[in-house]
Amino acid sequence: MRAQDSPFRPAWWGTDLAAAGVDARPRVGTYGEYEFEGLPPVPFELSGDLAWLAGQPAHEKWAIHGNALEQLPALLEACARDGLRLPTAFIRFMESSALQDRVRSSTACFIFLDAAPVPSAVGGRLLRFLSDQQGCLYWYLHIVEDGEDHSVVCSTDLYGTEEYSEVDDPEEIRFCGESFESFLCRYWLENEIWFAAVDGTPLPDVGPDYIARYNLG
Repeated sequence: MRAQDSPFRPAWWGTDLAAAGVDARPRVGTYGEYEFEGLPPVPFELSGDLAWLAGQPAHEKWAIHGNALEQLPALLEACARDGLRLPTAFIRFMESSALQDRVRSSTACFIFLDAAPVPSAVGGRLLRFLSDQQGCLYWYLHIVEDGEDHSVVCSTDLYGTEEYSEVDDPEEIRFCGESFESFLCRYWLENEIWFAAVDGTPLPDVGPDYIARYNLG
């Protein structure tokens, strides 16, 4: 889904990249709400198979493992009952601990799959899949009614099944990814840039160009 087609305002909730020399990403707290339009393009061709991620190093610490392997079968059953299709890249990622090993979070975020998508106040469904450790932010798939298109959105509010059943407030939700794969790619890369700048871990080959494009505006 394109940003201009989303019912939610575009913005990128992320960590600062000041230590990596990105002037547009100053530290404003654990997370900042930064301009979506100013983000550089993701540096890989995205085809749904996550081949770009499979070739990255795995990590023992800070990987975003959560409840994906346990929750995915029930989630897929719930979606099948509702005739709802999940993105191929999303399923591929959630069923693979090896791929999850390759995505880490500088703020200790973890996969937190909900049992089923829930209706959104603006149409379509929201499916929670990623949570900040301290509950600062939550990320969701926003799936259109026929399941033929989706995006990733982010909110400081928690929506979902079980005890969390409040209706989402569109004013509190931000569009932050044209697809799950594009969001995952940017999330992976920006965290790797942060770790490289702060902890001195190796910077991915595509990192310098991403930083340069960011600084060019």
